[in-house]
Amino acid sequence: MFNKICNWTGTDNGQIVVGASMLILGLAHFGKASGVMDLGLGPISVGMIAGTVGVVVGACVLSNRFI
Repeated sequence: MFNKICNWTGTDNGQIVVGASMLILGLAHFGKASGVMDLGLGPISVGMIAGTVGVVVGACVLSNRFI
């Protein structure tokens, strides 16, 4: 099941989502895109989506390395 979650990162769309999320997280970390992180609809914001992608990708990378 975990492999199914991680497989989307290898697709063309998945690579775009991962790349954009990491770019936004990095820019926000250095104070360049902090306003972008707050954009969204209701409780779902760009920052929440980027953070979720970061957690999933990090978990996939670690699971591929150690499992």
